[in-house]
Amino acid sequence: MTATDKNRKITVSNQEQISTDFTPRLLVQSTAKFHIDAPTADIDVTDWLFNVDELEYINCTPYSKAHLSAGLTHSPDGKRMSINVEDVGGALIVEHYHEGISEKLHCRVVSTSDLLIGREYTTAHVIWELIATPVNGVHHEFVNNVWVHTTEKFEQYMEAHGAPYEGVRQNFQTAVDAHNAEETPFFAAAIERKARSRKKS
Repeated sequence: MTATDKNRKITVSNQEQISTDFTPRLLVQSTAKFHIDAPTADIDVTDWLFNVDELEYINCTPYSKAHLSAGLTHSPDGKRMSINVEDVGGALIVEHYHEGISEKLHCRVVSTSDLLIGREYTTAHVIWELIATPVNGVHHEFVNNVWVHTTEKFEQYMEAHGAPYEGVRQNFQTAVDAHNAEETPFFAAAIERKARSRKKS
């Protein structure tokens, strides 16, 4: 199943059963930017995402301590998966990122993520995208994009709690924007270090 937000096609993971008449609603569209200064040939955002050291991932949120763990596994079809655990806006999130776009300068992964809010579990669809765009010489613009959409479970969660969509959306947007702004410079620095170490080897 797919849902379209503006001009972007969002592929919904098949990790949970979704009725054909369900249309996900956008909760978050967040972008943060920084820079990477390394030779283009040595930058590989996909390699970094799927091989990031757990401690390095944790250290990418030094102020909020939001990153809790990261690991690597494979889906049944053999594609790589990145498992991330973090606390964003008071929700404990386990992300099961499936490999989508896997280019050296462009990586996109998709997850049906588990959310623990208070003592209740629900889910949300999360898309995470990293892009490094050459600007001048070794200078690259680094972009960290995150989209979050509702699932049927999340819609049921909002209905059960009488939580209006717009209020929930604003709270999620604020929390993810703050999280994205914190982690993005550290992601960029980690990718840059790996690129420069590759140049030396």
